[in-house]
Amino acid sequence: MLDVPWPGFTFEVLGVPVTVLSGGIISILVAGIALVALLVPAARRIEYIPKGAQNVLEGLVLFVRDTIARPALHEKAEQYLPFLCTVFVFVLALNLSGLLPLESISLFLGVNHEYRIGGTPTAIPTVGAALAALALFAILGNGLRRAAHRYHEEHPQVPMSACWAVSPVFWFLSLSPNVPGPIGKVVLLPMAILELVSALAKCVALMVRLCANMLAGHMLLAVLAMLALMSAEPMFRSSAEATYYGIPVVPVCIAGSVVLMLMEILVAGIQAFIFAIMTALFLGMYAEADH
Repeated sequence: MLDVPWPGFTFEVLGVPVTVLSGGIISILVAGIALVALLVPAARRIEYIPKGAQNVLEGLVLFVRDTIARPALHEKAEQYLPFLCTVFVFVLALNLSGLLPLESISLFLGVNHEYRIGGTPTAIPTVGAALAALALFAILGNGLRRAAHRYHEEHPQVPMSACWAVSPVFWFLSLSPNVPGPIGKVVLLPMAILELVSALAKCVALMVRLCANMLAGHMLLAVLAMLALMSAEPMFRSSAEATYYGIPVVPVCIAGSVVLMLMEILVAGIQAFIFAIMTALFLGMYAEADH
């Protein structure tokens, strides 16, 4: 799926086109506003015995903690739990927003088709790249923070500002496996470079996995809808043969679309879970390597 920029909302910055508003951006804003409207009141309504929205929110947090954070980060799970909950809920909301008929509603209301809204934002490569970059920044930020504190613990006489200054080098070298003896000193730099490239490649894999899985289901739905329309169109003519072939095809396409829509709901949850748990695993591998 390619994003559709709104006319008049694309500008050039240093020769690079920058889109301010588009169908995908509007879908992201709708999902974000819906999350704030639903989750913030539930989080503020603190009761000893949770019920209603608070019960759902508590179950969601426990699900992320017990199935995503603790298996990947163990005793560090509580530290990263807010970030992982945010990632899981936000990716899930973006995945599910593609199942809402926002584009059909806008067309019904007479909105110009050039200002289309709707679609699945996570099927757009740039959105997937931004989410993967968020995971990468979390890995780098927490890795550098932990490297600075570890260096300060080993060299307490060094000021914390200087520890932060040397933290990139200290963290980069810590990526290499601990190989004893002179061989470890020889392979230290090559192994650290290999691990850094591996971390970048894993974040790219996050983007590809999410976009490809969300795009595939919607493409199949589009194919079924096109097949149903192509089969139904001759039925309005006077061709008996066309009607004979069109009558069984249309119900099959409609039934297949319903089944696929139900599967898309399942896929949306699975992909959000995979994205969150892979992010947690990468945090454990590169930001909390000895947890």
